[in-house]
Amino acid sequence: MKTAGLSLEQAPPIGLPLRLFLTAPLFLVAAGLLLAAEADVLLVSRWTPAALAATHLVAVGFLGQVMAGALLQILPVLVGAPVPGVRLVATLAHLFLSAGAALLAWGFLGGGGWMLVAGGLVSALGFAVLLGPLAVALTRARGATETVWALRLAAASLATTVVLGLILVVALVGSVRLAALPAWVDVHLAWGLLGWVGVLVLGVGYQVVPMFHVTPEYPRLLRRWLAPLVAGALVVGTLLTAWGAMPGARSAFLIAVAGLALFALSTLVLLQRRERVRVDATLLHWVAAMLSLAAAAVAAAFGASAVLIGVLGLLGAALGLTAGMLLKIVPFLGWFHLQHRQIALGRFDLRVPHMRSFLPETWARVQLVLHLLALGLVLGALAEPRMGWVAGLVLALAALTLELLLVVAAVRYRRVAQRLTSVP
Repeated sequence: MKTAGLSLEQAPPIGLPLRLFLTAPLFLVAAGLLLAAEADVLLVSRWTPAALAATHLVAVGFLGQVMAGALLQILPVLVGAPVPGVRLVATLAHLFLSAGAALLAWGFLGGGGWMLVAGGLVSALGFAVLLGPLAVALTRARGATETVWALRLAAASLATTVVLGLILVVALVGSVRLAALPAWVDVHLAWGLLGWVGVLVLGVGYQVVPMFHVTPEYPRLLRRWLAPLVAGALVVGTLLTAWGAMPGARSAFLIAVAGLALFALSTLVLLQRRERVRVDATLLHWVAAMLSLAAAAVAAAFGASAVLIGVLGLLGAALGLTAGMLLKIVPFLGWFHLQHRQIALGRFDLRVPHMRSFLPETWARVQLVLHLLALGLVLGALAEPRMGWVAGLVLALAALTLELLLVVAAVRYRRVAQRLTSVP
């Protein structure tokens, strides 16, 4: 594993990102159970209350918390920029994002307009608590310029997503009138999925793919221009939507999708050229996610249904990639925090376990198979909605397996940490 250039000594306490990582899969379990309960309507249209609730359970409850925890860890380690007030930031972001996701889902499922507004405000507060210190840290960032700029653009995309989401919530409860509401929902979705998640994956991928899988570096031209291309296309698409030029806006958003598809194809090529020959669950998650992302781009180019594109992009690419990264990042965090503690305490009489021992690889592969099975079943349910209840249960089971794997890694870390601090 390539660790040169990492500022491991600046990493925050492991408990801060870990609390976000351990909570996130529970919202994915809830989304799966909601799909199982509302299978006959959830996948029929993205406008159903159940579909909107499930989407925000995934986007805010799962992806929001994982991305927040990852950034708190990535900024100090990858670009040497510790997040100010990291303990308070992690605590408040964890609290507000958890509550906001639950309130949003409740509001969409019939809790009423005020519940929806409360969910939007609490979720926005959770992201705001994160974005302020992130902005400060990113102004101090050093290291890989392309990664820093991608992280800055991802943070700006998140801020845009949150503002658009608040406007849409107010419009949905009738407080303001918003022309072309469906079009602005698409803009909100584009900034969240393509800008926030997509550009963040670009910036992180430039570092972690070569580091964890020992591949060549991404082409310099791609690293330098791809994230600005995606963000610029989103800006153009938003402006064209405001002007009512919908065909032009759709073309602009397709350019952003094409940019992410280019990243997916480049990643697949690099993974084929990796020096690390071992095939683990994380590698297979990356391959499956990149194939899903490419498939989503093709579906969008040919005007496929928004539900199909959303399933491929959100479930296939975003969720699969996030799960795969958690299976690698959490053992890595446990390993290097224990190494740091061992050196600080001088406890060389004890052996720190290697990364692979934190998670049972067999069960990591089980989680991968369950995720892919859930993806296949959801795609099948688009044609036969009655399959949806099985898809929902398998999705919930995949998320629960991920949760148990992360708990196993956390327990293993805590046991070794306690041994290191015990009297020799």
